[in-house]
Amino acid sequence: MTIIKIRTIAYYTFRELFKSKILLNVFFFGLGLVVVTYVATEFTYGVPERVALDFGLGMLSLSSLAISLFLGVNLLSKEIESRTVYMVIARPVPRYAFIIGKLLGLLGIQVLNVLVLSALTLFSTALLGGELSSILFWTIGFILLESLLMLFSVVLISLLANSILSVLFAVVLLILGHAVKETQGLSFVENNPVLRASLDFYHFVLPAFHKLNLKDFVIYKKSLPLDYLLPNLAYGLTYSLGLLLLIVFLFQRKNLD
Repeated sequence: MTIIKIRTIAYYTFRELFKSKILLNVFFFGLGLVVVTYVATEFTYGVPERVALDFGLGMLSLSSLAISLFLGVNLLSKEIESRTVYMVIARPVPRYAFIIGKLLGLLGIQVLNVLVLSALTLFSTALLGGELSSILFWTIGFILLESLLMLFSVVLISLLANSILSVLFAVVLLILGHAVKETQGLSFVENNPVLRASLDFYHFVLPAFHKLNLKDFVIYKKSLPLDYLLPNLAYGLTYSLGLLLLIVFLFQRKNLD
């Protein structure tokens, strides 16, 4: 019965978000991809497929992160402010079923966004003679996983802070999560034990988004072995699961009055 409740909440969440204007970004990003593909064909010499692929993957990543950030931050606060959550929980629906259903509904929007923009990116790349290598599909999958990690991060923060602070903290986490690896390699960091230890601690505890960034590899046609891809895939899935458990734990104990 709980699974049915989760599925029902996920369905209505997906339907509500689908009717909103958020999916207009898919249309505009798709239109932008078509324009860039045309420009790449007409004015770029040598590697027009690389330009289209770079732009397509960039749009896919940007739109996915934006959906996670701006929909995730209001996923629960909107329900609490409108008091919809009280009606659902009073039926009764377990709190964990409610939050998991909401997250699954939003994740469905993410998957739809990724499918549409990925199809356009793959089509434009193939149209310009680009190679549809396996690393390209890994990259798309990792973009979806990065957006999932971002979604869980911002929802978790939103349970502890207001919407504005949640967005700010999530953006800082995203920036640091991409920059920490390169920062660790700087000479002044290596020569500063305290700073090096702080970055190592951050890298170990907080989300390392750079592990899920494969765009540079696919753009410059660099292959990656499975012993690099699979551990990073396991990292993203495990960290996301840990965040989900924390979200459920905090929401179970959150005072909704």
